[in-house]
Amino acid sequence: MIEKYESLLTYSKRESKFYKGDPTIKDVCAHCNNVLLSKLDSYLASLYDAHFHQILLPGEQASISYDHELLLRALLKVSFNSARADASEKVVKAHKGLINFMLHGGYRPPVELRLQIVTASRAINLNEGTEKFLEPRHLRCAEIPYDGPMSHRFVVRMIAINCYWFFLVLPYKNEPPHKWRDLVCGLTAWRMNLGVKLLPSVSTMIIPVNKTTYLQPTLLGNLVHAFHV
Repeated sequence: MIEKYESLLTYSKRESKFYKGDPTIKDVCAHCNNVLLSKLDSYLASLYDAHFHQILLPGEQASISYDHELLLRALLKVSFNSARADASEKVVKAHKGLINFMLHGGYRPPVELRLQIVTASRAINLNEGTEKFLEPRHLRCAEIPYDGPMSHRFVVRMIAINCYWFFLVLPYKNEPPHKWRDLVCGLTAWRMNLGVKLLPSVSTMIIPVNKTTYLQPTLLGNLVHAFHV
């Protein structure tokens, strides 16, 4: 899917700089990479052509038709590659327990998948009297600096593809239902809106206008902060 972008910038926390390219890891066996994981790349590319390529304008609702398992596996694969390149060992370990799911699927792992739609915003130049749209055209993967209740038990990862910002909520270890409920309450009240939950039982989701947000300074500030976690 990254071939659909003219350039891809990856942020390295270790070096505190951006560089061109995908954070790839060269320790995946040929069969896994060329057969099992390539299917996930192809699936994300198909979703890009169907949905992600479109830049939504303010006031527009969004929709997505998806296979929950394939989407979750594909996003976890992207997040895992990025984490192994630059995240803490604790975060990497949280992904490692899901390797079998990424490769084969077949069950529902303890991971929550959420989607926030971020539309373009109007940028007005008062001096020139002109108006244009500030568009969210990017492919980014980062750790979100969630610091609310249960933050010591869970990690939140983001994969943003233009207007479609996906969030993966992973436990550092298996957690009982009441810990998940406490986390959800914390996420709901947190300063950054993580959108709506994508349910395994649903194959098409319509996100109404009142559930979307738009590209704004506060949101951009949170995104920049995420790169420095």
